[in-house]
Amino acid sequence: MDAQGDNLLKRLVEQESDLAGKVEAARAQAREIESDARAKADKLLDEAREKAKSVSEEHARAGEREAKEERDNVLARAEADAERIRNRARENRDAAVELVMERILP
Repeated sequence: MDAQGDNLLKRLVEQESDLAGKVEAARAQAREIESDARAKADKLLDEAREKAKSVSEEHARAGEREAKEERDNVLARAEADAERIRNRARENRDAAVELVMERILP
């Protein structure tokens, strides 16, 4: 019986050692999975940051283009208004000179 108990104890020690090895292998695998997951997450975050930066820059460029177009439109309207006023002044210049002459030289 003593030999049988020794064999049983020996098998238990072997199983415990085997299980400890499996636990350590599982922990190592878990560390590797965690490391891979962190690397993938970091890569995704970097890609997301780059995409956000790209989109932000494109929106800024679009805003600048829209602002330039609006400035150009306002300037064009102002120039057109000024030209109409100059034309009206030219058209009325002779009448204005005549009116002044009538007032000064009755």
